[in-house]
Amino acid sequence: MTGRGSERIMQNRSRILDAIVKPHDIQTLSTQELEQLSEDCRQRIIEVTSQKGGHLASSLGAVEIAVALFKVFDFRRDRVVWDVGHQAYAHKLLSGRNERFETLAQYGGIKKFLSRDESSYDHFGAGHASTSISAALGMAFSRDLQQQAHYVIAVIGDGAMTGGLAFEALNHNGFASKNMILIVNDNGMSIDPNVGALSKMITRVISSPSYNWLRDETREWASRVPFSEPLQHALQKINTSLKTFLLPGMLFEQLGWRYFGPIDGHSVGELVELLTHVKDLDGPIVIHALTQKGKGYSFAEEDAFTYHGVSPFEPETGNFVKKSSSGIQQKSYSKVFAEKLGDLMEADSQVVALSAAMMSGTGIIGLHEKYPERVLDVGIAEGHAVTCAAGLAAEGSKPFVAIYSTFLQRALDHIIHDVAIQKLPVRFALDRAGLVGVDGPTHHGCFDLTYLRMIPNMVVMVPADGSELRLMTQFAYEHDGPIAMRYPRGNTTAWDESATGPIRLGKGMVLQDGSDAAIFAVGVLVETAIAVAEILKEQGLSVAVINARFVKPLDEELLQQFAKRCQLIVTLEENVIAGGFGSAVLESLQQSGTVVPVQTIGLPDRYISQGSPEQQREDAGLSVTKIVGSITGRLKELMPRIQKPSKTVKKAS
Repeated sequence: MTGRGSERIMQNRSRILDAIVKPHDIQTLSTQELEQLSEDCRQRIIEVTSQKGGHLASSLGAVEIAVALFKVFDFRRDRVVWDVGHQAYAHKLLSGRNERFETLAQYGGIKKFLSRDESSYDHFGAGHASTSISAALGMAFSRDLQQQAHYVIAVIGDGAMTGGLAFEALNHNGFASKNMILIVNDNGMSIDPNVGALSKMITRVISSPSYNWLRDETREWASRVPFSEPLQHALQKINTSLKTFLLPGMLFEQLGWRYFGPIDGHSVGELVELLTHVKDLDGPIVIHALTQKGKGYSFAEEDAFTYHGVSPFEPETGNFVKKSSSGIQQKSYSKVFAEKLGDLMEADSQVVALSAAMMSGTGIIGLHEKYPERVLDVGIAEGHAVTCAAGLAAEGSKPFVAIYSTFLQRALDHIIHDVAIQKLPVRFALDRAGLVGVDGPTHHGCFDLTYLRMIPNMVVMVPADGSELRLMTQFAYEHDGPIAMRYPRGNTTAWDESATGPIRLGKGMVLQDGSDAAIFAVGVLVETAIAVAEILKEQGLSVAVINARFVKPLDEELLQQFAKRCQLIVTLEENVIAGGFGSAVLESLQQSGTVVPVQTIGLPDRYISQGSPEQQREDAGLSVTKIVGSITGRLKELMPRIQKPSKTVKKAS
């Protein structure tokens, strides 16, 4: 695509993509038609993401890989596992979802990531990185156990290759030697014309049937001569030495994989030729494809970082569509945290921040520019981030681990074994906690209160707004032990520390008193609790609202105070009910022998689908309207004097 923007995007012409009825129709296309199909996919991706948002640059960079795979393989029986799914929008278009692609990231629509319940062509779902090689290897084992003969392919980005799970799977199949193909979609480097030309020649030779026949025949001949063992050893040394000199893939070769590449990942003809040659070779195969993020859309090519995950934008100019402003100044929770952390880093040279390939998402990328030696990006290696932080803490530094809630799940053992058992003061900042909107089930941070609360020595805090987040960041800095705070995706209008009361370990805050029921809420649902109490007040009910602040340790004194004089205790949390804040309240009351009805309101025992935060809270029963109905129904059972409200409750969220 040429020019500054996308002049060709909006042209209304016949597209090969629109003419594909079934995915295997692609196998009949010529190379020229495949190139046009690739262009069609690019245009379609830009058209839809410009309206709906989504993952743009990475999907544009992998278009030819997807087209070549559908040309060479039949995924009605063959299997392909795309790592994460950021790069797989072309796969969705080619596998029967073109007509519905406008519903991308919408409630009930096409998901941003691959999902087995969305299409039979999504052979394995993933929203977290580095899983593809392991899953594909499992499929290869299953294929062989069932004595089947289909192909198994994994596609992984160079970024996901930083994850330890990827190397564990590489190592395993280097030993197991199962037939499978791994395509490394490498957009982290440019193609050097000279090296690329030489590599292309070498790849063409070592992937050819003639070369592989000669290679195998030479080994067979060498095994039969009297001095076979020394000869085979000498031939292997020659082969290895040549590849070491000529190829950049010896890491894979040393792990037992046959390496081909680098290859131009945007030449669909070369990809098809190589895949056709190597697909029937025995053992593990690696194809190293060099690609460019944002390929075909100049703005994304020049700034793949900005155009990785996009909100709606104008295709012709690349300008993002500004959301209508309420006139009230807002900041993201991520920015509020980063600003406070920056203050601490400026005051104390021992404060260190760590993230796992999420410096931008967690807001600390600006701090990296100012403190490059104290802001560490460990790559997609959450477990390493936690244990590295434990080592820092053991030597007297003051580490903050800033990771999305959903990704910290991957480091649970490291939190327990390396941090909590040793009582090390590692501070966890869990961004994107609770429901996260259009990213859907793979990215909801709805388990952290449960998996952190169960860990001895761990303190768990939940700020209700940006002001409390700043205060809790300061509290975490001063705390001498493992401590975590979780906060949501989105914005806050409050970040003035002086506007709220001080943070004291295990102490909540009474926002309004009441005698019929007491709502103990955490995080974003504190504001919801206030709205619920106002509506219940109109029904003649006296409802207290308590900002719990701490999930562990609980403010048991405050809990007992309201348990002794209220008809009902209600807990509100944007976490799964099982094992969460409500469970903590129930356990506390049971251990003290206090008998009082308790209603726990949180996320149900199912996954909440993608959609807007308002749609998700309605679905989960966490909208104001549904919470009011739930509490009113329970109080009617306990207090027969409550009558059905005479006026309609306005729907709110």
